[in-house]
Amino acid sequence: MKEKIILKSAHPEEYGDLELVCRVIPNEEIGAFLSTISPEKKHMAYKKGKVSARLGKVGEVIHTVLKTTIDGKEYILSEETATVKERPQEDGQLMPDVVITNTSSTSNEEYVVAASKFARMYYQDGEEYVPECEPRLLTEVPEDVIIITSWGAKAICLKGSFIVTYNAATNDYNTLERGAYLSTYERLTDEEKLKLS
Repeated sequence: MKEKIILKSAHPEEYGDLELVCRVIPNEEIGAFLSTISPEKKHMAYKKGKVSARLGKVGEVIHTVLKTTIDGKEYILSEETATVKERPQEDGQLMPDVVITNTSSTSNEEYVVAASKFARMYYQDGEEYVPECEPRLLTEVPEDVIIITSWGAKAICLKGSFIVTYNAATNDYNTLERGAYLSTYERLTDEEKLKLS
């Protein structure tokens, strides 16, 4: 199945929107799709980009805009709005969500994460925070696709960007825009690969 999408221009005063036709891949078919892509397009990588973080104010609205560059022009890949909430922690205490600013990205996008999840995912390094996560399998896609995530969302993955495998057994995949990959991820070295095997 194919779906036509319109990427909004990030600079409409300079150039217009871009129309693309993407192949749609249902969640249960993502693994089969990835198996058709050559091994040279697959590698293990981990998130390395530092972020800044602050406790949000309950009710604060955070607008996240993810951009991509195609033929030297910047387009809006996705937009989301999230409201900061107060959530119970492991000790039962209520704490507001954390607002993260991705300072490694050219967009400096902000997004909201529950405080308990943030504590598991990042450690402090001076005034910034570093991701603390397992390396993931990244597969570079050879065409423009839309995948359906395990939670039912549509995620655009343009040619040259990546599908991230979190857990193939549960069809847990997401997408990673190429610019975000270059600014926030690092490939495993041969030595690191040996340690994992």
